[in-house]
Amino acid sequence: MSHAIRIFTHAVSMVFRDLGATLRATSVGVILIALASALLIAIAPGLASGVTTFDDPEALAQIPNFGLVVPAFFLMAIGYLVMIAAWHRFVLLPNDRRDEGFTPNAGIVLGYLGRSILLGLAVGLLAIPLFVVIGIVGAGAGEVVASIVAIPLIALMGWLLLRWSLILPACTIGRKMTFKESWEASKPLAGTIFAIMIILAVVDFALNFAMAAVITDNVISAIISIIVSVFYALVSASILTTLYGIAVEGREV
Repeated sequence: MSHAIRIFTHAVSMVFRDLGATLRATSVGVILIALASALLIAIAPGLASGVTTFDDPEALAQIPNFGLVVPAFFLMAIGYLVMIAAWHRFVLLPNDRRDEGFTPNAGIVLGYLGRSILLGLAVGLLAIPLFVVIGIVGAGAGEVVASIVAIPLIALMGWLLLRWSLILPACTIGRKMTFKESWEASKPLAGTIFAIMIILAVVDFALNFAMAAVITDNVISAIISIIVSVFYALVSASILTTLYGIAVEGREV
């Protein structure tokens, strides 16, 4: 657990110790997110802050210019991809390649997107039998027991995802890595990665709890929600970058 805590604190420090450098390296992605956020806030601040969801058809029906919501979310998704890929490159590119710039080209962004989709599909397929078990438990013992059973299963899925995810930072610096290579490289860190998943689950719970207490359906809340989301994404990317540096490049924390 101590190694996991060091990796987590190192990842947070990477983002915040020189915030100006962080924002300069990821500026293109951050600008895209800001533009998408401004559009989304203008259309529906409730969606931007997470108060209104797509599960609420009545609230969605009251949004003027709802047709602009999908392009805004698409632009935001591209912004996050560009930002995260740029952050991987900022940390991992060697000195003799840093003149290439950190903003990824279209090929890198598409490669990152494609690999992310493959990871999601692989973990999703493996999760199907596990969630069948959760459903059976829920039907027989109730939702509370099913929720308790779901916690370790969800943690297991997150562990698998992180073990395979070294392919993502690899692709941003031009290295082709397979799922098998990522799995083998991360094998010495298997226990540490599981501990990191526990830390992330606790942090995510605490953030959601805090945000639920202060977020409402207004512009300020929407801005706060987006800023928190951006920095959480950067910290998560930093964890993955750090794991790649340790497992593949032999770096020290």
